[in-house]
Amino acid sequence: MAAIALAAGTVAWLACVLFFWRARAWLPYYAIGASGAALLVVVASREVFPVELGLRIATVQCVGLVSALLHLGASPAPEAGTLLVSGFGRNEWTHFSVGLESSGLLEAATLGSLIALYPRGGPRQRAATVIAAIAASFVANVFRVLVIVTIVGFAGQGTLDFAHLFLGRVLFFLMAMVLFWLAITRPMLHTVEARLRGGH
Repeated sequence: MAAIALAAGTVAWLACVLFFWRARAWLPYYAIGASGAALLVVVASREVFPVELGLRIATVQCVGLVSALLHLGASPAPEAGTLLVSGFGRNEWTHFSVGLESSGLLEAATLGSLIALYPRGGPRQRAATVIAAIAASFVANVFRVLVIVTIVGFAGQGTLDFAHLFLGRVLFFLMAMVLFWLAITRPMLHTVEARLRGGH
């Protein structure tokens, strides 16, 4: 059922994107195209293909590896996509589950869609930028989870909500802004500058 709904949604999305593309109505093309693509990617990654689970497991393994190297006290738990965080100087263990918000799927889908649907550059250039941006987004998300588990390990379980729901979101939002600047805004400014110089 999910696959059928996804296929129907994809066809409807493609029809809208092609219509606005041919009409050269760039604002609705970009708004509907990027938001629709991100939504379709998230739904497909959760309901049809095990992409989200793979991201959760990869995030946990990377966090566990870096934590072991830096002695931060976080290690993969037996359950897929979860971490066990030991308290520094306290007999305390925190079970941290890497869910949808901590997997980086939402941010990677959004950033990738914004780049892929942006009407600038050739397909190869955009594909390379999308791949680089998604890889950078994954690294940023691993860093976010590392910060969260480190704070919980040092300050205790009572800081989990603050570290996860507030600090982690703010930190990743700032990193996403940097990625968006590097991937879209800066190249766009260079293009505008080149056109202005050519006009003179």
